[in-house]
Amino acid sequence: MKQFSYVLTNEGALQPKPMGNLMREAARFTSRVRLSNGVKDAMLKEQRAVMGLDMQCGSRITVTVEGKDEEAAVAAIQNYFVANM
Repeated sequence: MKQFSYVLTNEGALQPKPMGNLMREAARFTSRVRLSNGVKDAMLKEQRAVMGLDMQCGSRITVTVEGKDEEAAVAAIQNYFVANM
């Protein structure tokens, strides 16, 4: 299991298109990806659950990746967060 935390800095990142792109990035891997806002958590592949996290600019999100390709998945997702979120 690998994880990292990130503070959201881009207000536009929480719109449906960037979140969809994040979900597609995670779907490239077989590992399970879970997001947590400290109170709730959601599997990244479940769009409704992710939107229910009520993430806002300034929120700290913890991403947990578990599976065979977790090293590559966490690197790609972390890069996506830095570039877009």
